[in-house]
Amino acid sequence: MASPLGQITRSPQFKPFMKNLALMAVVLTLVAFVLKLRGVQVGDTLLIVGMGTLSIVALFLGWLFPCPDERGSGLWKFAMTLTDISLTVVIIGLLFRLMHWPGGITMLIAGAVFPQPQEFL
Repeated sequence: MASPLGQITRSPQFKPFMKNLALMAVVLTLVAFVLKLRGVQVGDTLLIVGMGTLSIVALFLGWLFPCPDERGSGLWKFAMTLTDISLTVVIIGLLFRLMHWPGGITMLIAGAVFPQPQEFL
């Protein structure tokens, strides 16, 4: 018997839903950034929600769909998954830098260590 999460991720509506959720998170992040620049207090909260959602979507899509072009190599799939995980770390690092929390630079450096695998494979 398949798990409920497995049934959800295999449905044909799941991938378009995640892409739409990522688009909404990007729009929310941009609006929140403008509000934060204008000094509106709710901008901080919206920035946390938008960038948090964007990082979760990037991690989830990278983990479930690691190889969009199906090259077939196990090393290629691992490299794509690693790239998506590093993207998540970079997004959270940007959030930390924008909110002036400690540790943002460390996360940005850690996320930037893994470049795109197309350069190497």
